[in-house]
Amino acid sequence: MAQILKRRRIKGYVYRATVKRIGFKEKSKTFDNKSDALKWARRLERQIDLGELHDYSEASKLTLGDIIKRYIAEGKHLDKKDHVMAVTRSNNLLSDTISDLNLLRLSTKHIAEYRDRCLRVWSPNTFNNHKSLLSVIIDTALTEWGVYMPINPCKSIKRVPIPKPRERILSMVEYDKLMTACEESKSTFLKPIVQFCIETACRQGEALNLDRQHVNWKKQTCTFFDTKNGDNRTIALSSLAFSILDNLPTSITGKLFPFKNRDELNWYWTKALKRAQINDFVYHDLRRTGCSWLFEYKNLSVPEVQLMSGHRDPRVLLNTYTKLDPEKLVSKLG
Repeated sequence: MAQILKRRRIKGYVYRATVKRIGFKEKSKTFDNKSDALKWARRLERQIDLGELHDYSEASKLTLGDIIKRYIAEGKHLDKKDHVMAVTRSNNLLSDTISDLNLLRLSTKHIAEYRDRCLRVWSPNTFNNHKSLLSVIIDTALTEWGVYMPINPCKSIKRVPIPKPRERILSMVEYDKLMTACEESKSTFLKPIVQFCIETACRQGEALNLDRQHVNWKKQTCTFFDTKNGDNRTIALSSLAFSILDNLPTSITGKLFPFKNRDELNWYWTKALKRAQINDFVYHDLRRTGCSWLFEYKNLSVPEVQLMSGHRDPRVLLNTYTKLDPEKLVSKLG
């Protein structure tokens, strides 16, 4: 309910109208007569009731990362079937520079740029899942927390169409070119992480999160924590994979591959691809290459490769992440 206060001035009286509503910044205005003060207050209240007027002061104080953290902290994700994945996706969002943006500055341009960054390393489906979660988080802030924003920018960005599963893997010639290009990189960690991702068929994020404490140096194994499907996964390390980790310089953070974030790694990665003149190849294709080579060169069984890659469904492993060369089966068939 609006409040109208009558105040004495030198030349008579004025009327100060004040409108207070929960979730809205208090607004006041002074008029020469009471009738105008009432009209202004009623018009303002009607705009609020109709949803035509919002107070953006709360949003101006928050970053996108703030509401992502609150969403998880309040357990809003727990009513979803994939609530474990919601935590993983939230952490991925928080590790991206988009989480540092003020909510009032967040626009469709930023969501589009985030999409383009993701598609350099993720499948369209993975990006779509992250965007859907982000949209839900923003809607929750708007409808439940009174954090008003002009729009939910996620809703203006279309889902990326899901193409047929990629079949791209590295040839041995391309592998040699890529290793040479990585050696020429200004980052001393680029070649080791690329080699490690192929040798173990792990995801980019799993390698980036790997800490020295996650490696069992006696048993020659390492553990990836909080993986994409929410599980921890312990894998065996080949002699090459173990040697790669063992020869890495120790970093202050304890991370084995101490890139600041995905963006920094992808910057060096893109430069190396250009030097190697390798086309139509994204970072995630290293994982498919790794899975294929575990079958083709290491002669591992399906369950063994599942243990390495973390695929729960062998059909996904075989149909999406494995590309074998039929010509190499000739010698085996006799």
